[in-house]
Amino acid sequence: MVDIDILIEGSACRVGKGWNAVPNTILVTEGHRRILVDPGNHPKLLDVLEKRSIRTKDIEIVFLTHSHLDHSLNAGLFHDSLIFDGQFSHEGTMMAPHGGRIPGTDMEIIPTPGHSHDHASLIIRTREGKTAICGDLFWWESGKEQRLDISSLLFLEDPFAVDTDLLISSRRNILGSADLFIPGHGRPFTVIRDQ
Repeated sequence: MVDIDILIEGSACRVGKGWNAVPNTILVTEGHRRILVDPGNHPKLLDVLEKRSIRTKDIEIVFLTHSHLDHSLNAGLFHDSLIFDGQFSHEGTMMAPHGGRIPGTDMEIIPTPGHSHDHASLIIRTREGKTAICGDLFWWESGKEQRLDISSLLFLEDPFAVDTDLLISSRRNILGSADLFIPGHGRPFTVIRDQ
């Protein structure tokens, strides 16, 4: 069965005219296979893995929800891993289309553009149901209330969105595909459905 652990809790704080942002970094374990989602930019990632007796070469696959550096900067630490993004798998200097799945699993890669053009989410079946690791399709500034009704989620402000209409469409599509959602920054959530 699949286990999903948040190794580093994401946060996003305004600092002057900029942001201090660290994403949720997630370890997905299925048997002996380890998949790291959004290795992020946290300088202590290797220490966090070491505390779990995990070496970089133990990570078979790294999945990037999108190319923003707060989510992808540490990907270079995983030289022995296959790197997956929304369209391609990368092994060394080789890249090839992946067909929307992590090989050897039933984990589905869904394009979810809008926050960025290359954004994608990972859908994973667990004992509890389906989990969507959805990067910055949804994210909250630290300390802000996570309003979880459909309308609030669809129209959640994203000052970095490259295409707001596309973002709303991607959100609408993903909200029907899972039971639990892990955002880029903020706590995992379930949707409050109308009665």
